[in-house]
Amino acid sequence: MLEDAEFWELVGRLGGRPELQDDRPYEELTAELAQGPVERILEFAETLAYKLYQLDRRSLAETLIPGEDESGERLSDDGFLYARCAVIVAGPAAFSAVLRDGSVFRHYVTVEAAHAESILDIPSNAYEVLTGNKWDYVEEYDYETASNAEWW
Repeated sequence: MLEDAEFWELVGRLGGRPELQDDRPYEELTAELAQGPVERILEFAETLAYKLYQLDRRSLAETLIPGEDESGERLSDDGFLYARCAVIVAGPAAFSAVLRDGSVFRHYVTVEAAHAESILDIPSNAYEVLTGNKWDYVEEYDYETASNAEWW
């Protein structure tokens, strides 16, 4: 895994605004990682997976999608993953705030933040550019919904 400071510095290049629908920062970070070495790409992937895993909590998954009324609706598994990606893209302060106070997570449960899921493609795209090979790497931490048994 990358040191936290390096990981968050790389993520910071995405602009800290998960609601933006701009692919350029994701493409630029992909291009930077594609310069190598492969180990750095794998470490980025591992760190990203671990951060997403840490956010994989039933209490957060039960956050309702903001709607016109108070009832709202539940997040899909994909919606929950995308909202966790939005927290990561927002940066280390957002990540810490959500872990400290789950009610903060509601801010990242928006349709606009779904674009943040583009962060998931950065390691595989960088790897494929650098090596010319298909990405078949499996991270140690599974970030799919309900994978973090401690919090489910």
